[in-house]
This record gives sequence, structure tokens and C-alpha cells, in this order.
Amino acid sequence: MSEFYNILAEILNRQQMSISRIARELKNSGYDQHRLILTGYLRALTDMGYLEEVEIPPSKVYVVKNEMNRDIYAVLKKHLSGMEHPEKQEVAVFILTSLFGRPCFRHELELLGIEAQKTKTVKESKEPRLKEHRAAVTRIKIPNDDPAYEITGEDSSVHTRGAQVMINILDDLIDLDGLKARFQQTKLA
Repeated sequence: MSEFYNILAEILNRQQMSISRIARELKNSGYDQHRLILTGYLRALTDMGYLEEVEIPPSKVYVVKNEMNRDIYAVLKKHLSGMEHPEKQEVAVFILTSLFGRPCFRHELELLGIEAQKTKTVKESKEPRLKEHRAAVTRIKIPNDDPAYEITGEDSSVHTRGAQVMINILDDLIDLDGLKARFQQTKLA
């Protein structure tokens, strides 16, 4: 996203605001946009799913949708925060390699706050297409000498923990109200 969007999201993360209040806040930040341009931009962001428009008569206020302004590394880092290092790295490597369909690079693990190292379950990748994978990554800069990592074999505990983290991420990002049980069953019937 653009620098303008990042400033707008930062302003709206503090609280929901009307168009005129957003225009004032942006002007204070050095962005003097005509209100019609700002209105069109806000509507486009709403249509794309980045903002939510809430009708509070006589005006509309805008709110940044839950977690939409963060990238996969920030979201995953948050959800891995309670784990200890070996498990955290194993689950991170499992999730990233599953999502991207390629080994994950040391730089990507560093973005998650993880020091990359070989473990019983994580090995350095010897995939012949690593150079091609590195070139395919365009959102972040992967150093040329960065090693890549992948999961060794089929460790069901890593798969189970990784699946649970992905379920938690989806639960945070998607509104599941009215679709899932309100109360958890505490004993078998």
C-alpha cells in the first residue's frame, strides 16, 4: 500500500472518524487533499475491504477493518508470540512453506523475530530452484546468500500446531459470528 494509506490507517486506528475529521487530521500531518478526492479514496478502500463505513446520522464514519492493514509476517508473529523457540520456528517454517509453496528464507524468519537454525524438524533446504524462488519474492528483499529452510518429514505435532495457528489467524481476520458455536461443550453428552 502507499504511504498515504499508511498515514490514513494510522489515523483511523486511533478511532473512527468522519470525512471532515479525517481531512483535518491529514492536513495536520501535511496532506492537504480536496475533500472529494478523499471521499473517493475512502469509498474505494471500503469497496476493497480495507475500511468499514458506519452510518452515524448525519454523517458516515470510517474504521480500519480488523487486521487488514498488516502483512502476513506481522499477523503470524502475533500468533506465534506465546511459543518457545524450537516449536515457534518449526510452526513458522511449516506455515510459510505451506502458504508460499516454497522453502522459507532466513530473512522471513527474522521478520517473525525468530533466529533461524537447524532442528530435529527443520532443515536447510537444498532445493535446486532456490535462486528462482528468491527472485520470485518481490514484496521484501531477500539477500542473495540467505539460506532457506523447510520441514523434514511428516511431524504430525508440527502440522497440528500449525493448523491451530492458521485457524486462530482466520478467526481473527474473518467475522464468524452466527456461524460457529457460541459456547464450547465442556463435557461429552
